[in-house]
Amino acid sequence: MGRLLLFILVAGLLMLVAWWISREWSGDAERVARAKGEVRGYLERVSSDLVLLDPDNDAALDALGEAADRMNTARAQLASATTLGQVRIARETARGGLYFVRKAREAMGLDPGPPLPK
Repeated sequence: MGRLLLFILVAGLLMLVAWWISREWSGDAERVARAKGEVRGYLERVSSDLVLLDPDNDAALDALGEAADRMNTARAQLASATTLGQVRIARETARGGLYFVRKAREAMGLDPGPPLPK
């Protein structure tokens, strides 16, 4: 009897954990849309800096190249994202682009700009 009760408790706990993980990673459509909007804002920042900055040394050129790669990758990830988990991955990729824009600005002797979003 004790083993059956333990089995039921463990099974219930596992089902609860599976439900919570599923809820966190899938999210509802509104949360996904809000998160996508946030990522689009990051991508706009990267894009505008890529257009405005004119690298004057190899370090800045390399950093802007990395930022452009991250921006393109994040755009592709965002276009196919349907869950919060997928949008989170795109957000981290876009943050990488912002990081490299900051590095390019520093290499050019400019103010690095606003801090990276959390």
